[in-house]
Amino acid sequence: MIDLDVANNDNEKLALRLFKAMEDGDLMDKIESLCTDDFVWANSGLPTLKGKAEIFDHLAKGGFAQLIPLLKEMTSFSADLIHIASNEYVVFTERIDHHWDAQGRDLMTPHIAGIVELSDGKIAALRDFYDTVCYDQEPIAD
Repeated sequence: MIDLDVANNDNEKLALRLFKAMEDGDLMDKIESLCTDDFVWANSGLPTLKGKAEIFDHLAKGGFAQLIPLLKEMTSFSADLIHIASNEYVVFTERIDHHWDAQGRDLMTPHIAGIVELSDGKIAALRDFYDTVCYDQEPIAD
């Protein structure tokens, strides 16, 4: 689970608030308040989403489950933060993301190197890099 108290500065805390929103299930609200209008969201092997309107449309249509079928069973999300570091307006994270189903199985567990770019006190971009083999992962019992 994301712990905002591990942040070393305000920029790191802002980046962590976005991941915490994924855990808390209020991602759309937090994108609206935390991100720039032209916010870019990129994930390995998936189309890059550009701008809040495109992101909200994507999420309203089912999000990444449209492209990764095993995510259709996802009921919750959590992230294990391994490392966080920042330099001016860039925050780097190393995480393991967990996509849980109702039976407590971890459907997809990518080990991620992520970059969050900030502009004028808001998140301008999130780019996550990982091995896309996780898209075909067999669910893991908790």
